[in-house]
Amino acid sequence: MSRSILVPHDGSAHAQTAFQYALETFPDARIVLFHAIDPFELKPNAEDQLPPLSEAWLDEQRSEATELFDDARAGIDEGSTAVETDTAFGSPAQTIVAYAADGDFDGIVMGNRGRSGVPIRLGSTAELVVRRADVPVTVVR
Repeated sequence: MSRSILVPHDGSAHAQTAFQYALETFPDARIVLFHAIDPFELKPNAEDQLPPLSEAWLDEQRSEATELFDDARAGIDEGSTAVETDTAFGSPAQTIVAYAADGDFDGIVMGNRGRSGVPIRLGSTAELVVRRADVPVTVVR
């Protein structure tokens, strides 16, 4: 039976390390590289960004996610691993947990912290996913 592994990716180095780990550890699995589009994320140039929750804003976020996936896959040897990409809209931790449950995944592999880079052992998103997911979660440092 083939395994399915969800790998949330936010563009951080920790997420990239988790993606590489998933590819090496589960070479025969179906891997879904996933990005949660967070409607509450604050960006440095908030004045220049489109109004949140508008159709144009969502299109821009999906385009940014596509670039994130392209960057994540660049220079990576995926071998025979089937890598798919997908996005969903919502708070990252809740969206990851719901997507994993709906997608019938065997596990989640994610970085221990995201883009904020706050020097803590486990980021808030990773902690919530570990606590709430119905499947095993591997947190990669």
